[in-house]
Amino acid sequence: MPVKFHTKTLESVLDPVTQQVGQLVLIHEKAAGGRVVEDLTAPVRGVVAAVTNLSQIAKQTADSSTDQQMKTDMPGYVQEVENAGQALKEAATELKADGASESGKAKLLAGARGIISGMSNLLVCADMSEVRKIVANCRRVLEYLTDVAKVVDQEADLVTFLHNLSPGMTTMVKGVEGRWPELTNEQHALILKNEITSLKQQTPVLISSIRAYAAVSQRRGAGLEHAASGRDYVVGKMAETIEEVIRVLQLTTSRLDDEAKAGEGEVGPYAMALADIFHRAQDALASGDMSDGSIRSVKQCIAEGRRVAAEAARAETKTRLLEMCGELDQLLEEIAALQAAGKGDTRAARELAHQAAVKLQALEQEIRRAMAEKVAADFVDVTGPVKALEVAAMADANDPNRQAAFEQKAKEFAEHHRRLAATAEMVAGSGGCDPVSAAEIRRAVAEMKSVSPQVLAASRVVLNNPGNKAALDHFQTMKQEWVDNATELTRLVDSVTDSLEFLKVSEARVKADVEMAKALVRKEEDPVKVITTASNVARQANRVLQVALQEAQNSQDQAYVDSLTAVSDKLSKAVAPMVIEAKAVISKPKDKAQQEKFCTAADQVASHVSAVRAVVEDNWVPPRPPLPEFTEEEEPPELPPPPQELLEPPVPAELLEAEQILRGPLVDKTENPLTVSRLVAWQDVTIDFSLLRTQFAAMGAF
Repeated sequence: MPVKFHTKTLESVLDPVTQQVGQLVLIHEKAAGGRVVEDLTAPVRGVVAAVTNLSQIAKQTADSSTDQQMKTDMPGYVQEVENAGQALKEAATELKADGASESGKAKLLAGARGIISGMSNLLVCADMSEVRKIVANCRRVLEYLTDVAKVVDQEADLVTFLHNLSPGMTTMVKGVEGRWPELTNEQHALILKNEITSLKQQTPVLISSIRAYAAVSQRRGAGLEHAASGRDYVVGKMAETIEEVIRVLQLTTSRLDDEAKAGEGEVGPYAMALADIFHRAQDALASGDMSDGSIRSVKQCIAEGRRVAAEAARAETKTRLLEMCGELDQLLEEIAALQAAGKGDTRAARELAHQAAVKLQALEQEIRRAMAEKVAADFVDVTGPVKALEVAAMADANDPNRQAAFEQKAKEFAEHHRRLAATAEMVAGSGGCDPVSAAEIRRAVAEMKSVSPQVLAASRVVLNNPGNKAALDHFQTMKQEWVDNATELTRLVDSVTDSLEFLKVSEARVKADVEMAKALVRKEEDPVKVITTASNVARQANRVLQVALQEAQNSQDQAYVDSLTAVSDKLSKAVAPMVIEAKAVISKPKDKAQQEKFCTAADQVASHVSAVRAVVEDNWVPPRPPLPEFTEEEEPPELPPPPQELLEPPVPAELLEAEQILRGPLVDKTENPLTVSRLVAWQDVTIDFSLLRTQFAAMGAF
């Protein structure tokens, strides 16, 4: 009788008891001829002694506890265990006297169930008492945090606040860190671990936000509302974290199936199943399955193609995706027309279905390519805009363009984080993204959407309070939190993006930028654009290095890893010299030798990017092999219907006349027309009426 408990300690205590009680039941069930053939006195005595000892310890714990709920609940569970033990004793006695005793068997089963139920309740009661202690401390921290943090407006008050908060926070963290490794439900354990880690990371952010608010408040500086917003954000985030910890601490059942379904809803069943839908639809069509379910799957894939087309990075990609979707629509219409005509099971229909399967596989690959293009375009310079925002916020207070420049950088940062979030959400909803990765991406996106406004608010406090160290410290703390989140989001997006397609797209972008930069240098035009283009090359090359590193980390093929590492090292060493040469050529735009140095350095970067792509491509295993060609033999042509005369040959008039005479009544022989011999030829049959006359005469008919 397997039993699942929510902590490892409960399992370690209850498993032996469960096994021993289970043995008693097995002895009963295996009894030959309805009789219990073994003496149960000794094993029952051992079980009862063990559970009685545990129940007495639990009773003493409850008596000395200040937990009123435990004091109320524990006596009933102890009594339940004692009653079950007594039932087992009586069962052993009765069955020893009479192995077929129905009363003894009933008490044996009731006692076994009572032992397991009572011990489970008893230990869970004690365990939940410990949980309530942790929860109570969490609630005290939560109450103090939300009530006091928002009224601290001086540095001295902040010191007092931290002095009072720290002991409770430390106790809470230790309690949760001691709890999560105990949980048998891995998902619950992971949630607690992540939440308490997040809480520890948020604590210094809370301090910097309160300090920034207090500093601006004391100096009566501008931007106080932004400082308050930053503080309130951190307080609210910490409060949500503590509430989630409390929720998970109080879970006592393993609800993995239910939570898996809940997670499915969070990610979206369509997104989770889309990759499988693509593959099932391809396989079904290739095998000639044109059922309603297969057609619905194809239509879902077409809808995904149009969704990705709407967000495509390039117009050519959008056009190509829409054309492929239109071609699939046309194939489905032709299949539907054949089915409506009763020809859905013909070779022509199966050939159309195979064409649709091939086109569907091409659409899936085109979607992968489009996603790689989008990621390559939007995730090429993840942290650049936030760094530019920092520079604008810290600009010289005497700069007349300071405010305008800041507003421009703030706008660019806002557009940047919205674009990152939108692209990441698109990737999470794509067919190549598994459910777990999709959920992780969406959580990172939610974090980015939450943190980004606080980065902007903190930067405005810095802008409005030049030289305020507390404000600057808080901004840099928020900026680092944003950078960490953006870096993690990039990693997650890269992990589900087709690496080879990403490298192909990046290679094309690098080569195009290199050629543009070389042309600008040789024409001695627009030095600013030369630097911008060279910087784009460097950033794209660095993204190639990131993806190559991820490929190497995920591979078990040491030869592949070594080859990839070698070409990546060459690329890494080529980027910095190219940037240096770009700066040098700007300082000497007319120097032909310097121009060639830059062009050579840029070509080296492009060459090494191509080398990285080549190594990955040589070792690439496609997601699915191409579908085989359609090879069904031609169906033989339909035979024309036979001529009507063969189906219903004409009957000669003479034969019809003879048949009428033969079927009619006999007449006088003088009037019988058969007295005259007549030969009638009909095809290969000859009817001799003279012979018929002779035969009839012999029969006395004449």
